[in-house]
Amino acid sequence: MVNISILNALKNSRNKANYVDFDFALDRISMGVGRKNMLVSEKDRLMTAYHEGGHTLAAYYTEGSTKLHKVTILPRGGALGFTSFIPETDKLS
Repeated sequence: MVNISILNALKNSRNKANYVDFDFALDRISMGVGRKNMLVSEKDRLMTAYHEGGHTLAAYYTEGSTKLHKVTILPRGGALGFTSFIPETDKLS
């Protein structure tokens, strides 16, 4: 994770990695590499937006749900979109 963060900082002409670089690294590790040149039809984009929006609304309106961190409808890894949750504490079950 540190290596990916530092490489991202260097790519953006910075000598030190910051929070944005570590957030980028976490996304890349958990969601996969972004596929900017992947061709996705408008229908699939819309369906992905509805799908990820559903995850977002369910988390927002469900009392006691895990905190929502980030939502994307840009293709990453093997998915067309991704909803990321970050627990406030470690949970074993």
